Amino acid sequence: MKFNKKMIAGITATIACLSLASVPVFANTDTTSTQGYGTLKGNLSAESYGAYFHTMVDQNNDNAYLTIKGTVQNQNGSTIATKQQVNSARGQTFFSDNLSPLPANSYAVYGTHGVQGGNTYGAAAVYTYTNIGG
Repeated sequence: MKFNKKMIAGITATIACLSLASVPVFANTDTTSTQGYGTLKGNLSAESYGAYFHTMVDQNNDNAYLTIKGTVQNQNGSTIATKQQVNSARGQTFFSDNLSPLPANSYAVYGTHGVQGGNTYGAAAVYTYTNIGG
């Protein structure tokens, strides 16, 4: 089979797209058992251009809200970006948010995932971390 310039250009473009699609994603999950909400689970995933936070509980009959908060550090351990705490609507069992774009020199992302403000049961939190630097 003989390749012409158009075919080579198409193959090159396909390879370039595939290389972008294979950006590594790093993730971390933490869980804890809570009174009234079942398991509280926090999940953090990050790649070079964004961090994605998920907070969930098994049930939320106590009308609490779920929370997400995050910090981004560079390789020297200095905080270079923050995600201020955001809260779900009351009674939710799943809540997600993101921090995007990340600064170019992002190395690690820390997440705090919580449930709080219910009518009966106390607050709880889990903590996640992922390294996204090389």
